[in-house]
Amino acid sequence: MDNWLDTFEHTSLAAPEAQEAFKSAMSKYGSQEDAVVGGFEAMKAVGKPFKLPESLDKLPDDTVRGEFTSQAHKLLGIETAENIEALTELDMKAGQAEGALFDEGLANSFKAFVVEKKINKANAQEMVGFYNQTMAKARIAIAAKAEADKLAAAKTCNEALIAHPDFGSAEKVAEQSELLRRSIQNCPGITPEEYEEVGEELANSMLTKNPVMARVMLKLLAPLAAEGSTDTGAGGKAKEKELTGSEQTKKDLPKTAKALGWNE
Repeated sequence: MDNWLDTFEHTSLAAPEAQEAFKSAMSKYGSQEDAVVGGFEAMKAVGKPFKLPESLDKLPDDTVRGEFTSQAHKLLGIETAENIEALTELDMKAGQAEGALFDEGLANSFKAFVVEKKINKANAQEMVGFYNQTMAKARIAIAAKAEADKLAAAKTCNEALIAHPDFGSAEKVAEQSELLRRSIQNCPGITPEEYEEVGEELANSMLTKNPVMARVMLKLLAPLAAEGSTDTGAGGKAKEKELTGSEQTKKDLPKTAKALGWNE
């Protein structure tokens, strides 16, 4: 028995491609009568609101689910990536602070997550910017807290030294600190360049962190540099001008002086 589509004729189907398209669309109907009924049902459906499935699980298989998702993304302007290589235009450094470290492994892990979860490329870029800016602010906050803690510890240390019977005044602490500085600078074998590199950091570590250690270091090292002496060791410098102990310390250890409040 011939298929009804093979014998069906209409002026609109004169072109071979039109005939082929018609057969492809109507092949699900076993007869011309079935096609007429199907057309009637289609006419009744015209104007009815489109109803989305309650969930993707309601769709028959993965192929249909994939087609539905792909078409929905297209209609919504969502562009996803099939693999990491398709994310080359994703700027993983967007929003980073200048000089911040870049973790290539973390960047690739994020790209893999974007691919796996089918995240819109535009949303992925916004996520990168938000993360980097948040981390930059966090680093600034952490650094500010560390500096505040450092200054607070230095103040506590200085106050403890002033209150100790061995010193008794801020001026005495400053003078002894200057002698400690000179003993470091005059240490045999320390060149001027080496002292410039580590001198203040070394003195800071002795004077601003722990009051007991500061007192021990002052008692041990300050006597090694006679008060009023010039810097004559290998790391010494020609003295430009006679300064008091506290003034010399402010000049040579500006960070220490600031931390201990000697500039106020």
